[in-house]
Amino acid sequence: GGVANSPVRSPTSSALLREPLLKSSGSKVTLRIASSSSQSKLPKIDDEERAAAKSFVQQLRQLPNEVYVVLLVDFLNSYRSFGFRAVQYQYLTEFGLSDLEAGSLLGMQAWLLVVFGILGAMLVDAFGVRATALSALSVSVVSRGLLAFGRSRETMTFALLGLSPFGEAVLSTGIYTVALKKLTTRANRAFAFGMQYGVFNLSGALADVAADMLRPHDFKLPDWLPRSVLGGYTHMSGLRVHVLVTWFAVLAALAVVVPLLFDSMVVPTEETDRPEGRAAAAFPTSSSGGYSSPPPFTPAELASLRDRATAEERTRGFLIARAPKAKPPLPSLAPSPIFGRANVEALEKATSPKSWLAAASASLLRAAENIRDLCALREFWRALWLSICLILLSKQWGDMDQLLPAFLERHFGVNSPIFTIHSINMWVCMVGPSVAASLTAHLDDFRVMLPGMWLMAFSPVWLAYDPGIPASITWVFLLSVGEVIWSPRQSAWVANLAPDGREGVFLALLSLKTLVTALPSTMLNGWLNMHFQPNCESCRDTIGHFCSESLNISAGDAQSLGVNTAVPMHACRAEESGHLCVGGDFSPRLVTPLDSSSFLQCPSTCVECPGWESHASEMWFIVFICSISSPLMVSLSLRFLRGEDDKATSACRIE
Repeated sequence: GGVANSPVRSPTSSALLREPLLKSSGSKVTLRIASSSSQSKLPKIDDEERAAAKSFVQQLRQLPNEVYVVLLVDFLNSYRSFGFRAVQYQYLTEFGLSDLEAGSLLGMQAWLLVVFGILGAMLVDAFGVRATALSALSVSVVSRGLLAFGRSRETMTFALLGLSPFGEAVLSTGIYTVALKKLTTRANRAFAFGMQYGVFNLSGALADVAADMLRPHDFKLPDWLPRSVLGGYTHMSGLRVHVLVTWFAVLAALAVVVPLLFDSMVVPTEETDRPEGRAAAAFPTSSSGGYSSPPPFTPAELASLRDRATAEERTRGFLIARAPKAKPPLPSLAPSPIFGRANVEALEKATSPKSWLAAASASLLRAAENIRDLCALREFWRALWLSICLILLSKQWGDMDQLLPAFLERHFGVNSPIFTIHSINMWVCMVGPSVAASLTAHLDDFRVMLPGMWLMAFSPVWLAYDPGIPASITWVFLLSVGEVIWSPRQSAWVANLAPDGREGVFLALLSLKTLVTALPSTMLNGWLNMHFQPNCESCRDTIGHFCSESLNISAGDAQSLGVNTAVPMHACRAEESGHLCVGGDFSPRLVTPLDSSSFLQCPSTCVECPGWESHASEMWFIVFICSISSPLMVSLSLRFLRGEDDKATSACRIE
């Protein structure tokens, strides 16, 4: 039968929309979908299932051990990333930040992530995967540790804005994707990237489930822990424990990278560029043998590696070897002394500020020429216009991280399944892209993308009409289904427009729009929370626990807390921390005289907090209106996006 290739989203493919320059290598993952001809007989379902299972196991066995190391580190890295990203808005409230302050701070961090993401992409090319991973993980250990153990605003701000941009962004630029590409051939690369995509989303889903399990509880710290290090605190909130677990994930990733992750690559066991037999299947190209780049080995080193290849490596057609480090040149034995006049003059010339400025100017000129050439391409403006059209639709991913948790907690309490609902997106994205690709591989790009965009755009309608938990579940599910329909196809469409050899610059230029949109987008979500579903601080303790438990207190205790009374009082306190919600900034209606006939209801949600008001329907209606603008703009500019204007112009010129 015929074989068709269809793109499937990898963690690197939707970088231009979902996160600022996350995993921006622009790699594409393809699935091979076999379709039987009309003359062939369809096998029995049992035979198909057995063949698929056998093929899956065989492909697992054929992956080198180094690939499993990369997948393990990627799993830990994804847990670190998603584990904090989903809870960061809620977690910042423990430091006393308002909705607008939290949104502004996260917007500044998102902006810095773009800048350092570009730096990280250059570091991977210049220093390799191992050195980049070690440096970024080392910084991330410190920054995530400060977030987990720090209690002051200053510590939190320094960790988020001073350290995290380097550690987080560099780890999110696809360095493990680069490693995976170097460790695979074209025959097994699609399978390996599919495994990476599954691992990526699985870890995110597990992080969401863990957050929901830990969030409602406080944990007493062991007595043997030094209180000075912990700021004198004896308890940690569930969210803080969850962030602490992500810190352990960073430590585990570093522990794996140090002894096991190296700059290794595939080397074909055949000497020719186009091997025969099994090697030809593994390396079906004529120029580079199927691996990502020519191996940096001398002919003698290649011959030695191939001579030592095992029977298993010869059977599969390739072996894995560590890339050699650059060796310094051997000292010259020529008569000319190393400190001769000519050498000294050359050294002075090479190290002079004038030479450095000349080299920098030449590099800038080359970069400017490259950018100018790309901007002259109509394909670049088509890709840029599509990414601009999709800004407000893709904002729903940020809404899922920043609006949804606040909405569910403030309306339905800490026991609502906030992050379990959030994890629906991960579970759907783990299995959905391959199904969507198999069903739509034969269709035109925009015939696939537009229905997915409209579905995602209309997904918040129920929330705007009747805000609640069932509507939240429906929103996340429909959002996810729409995403797996349009996002992978859009990524492949953009990658196909990129000129050969300039894919990285092409994608980097497109992602620069995030520098403009990152800060306003998160600030807008902070403003929406503050105006339409504000935090009820008068009914919560300093950590954020609701004052949900009632108790009786004496008149003396009430007076010590600033309540002018001569009789015992009926009051509220936070059940988890035991903090009395009396006096200060707490609502005066959370305490009543014990002999009063009025009923005291201690709030477990913001809805039950005296004087609190919410306008959630209006907030979700704004999200809906913003979202539908994206597919509408795409529909109105289809001729330009499809390049039909170019075809019409060419036809007119021919005539």
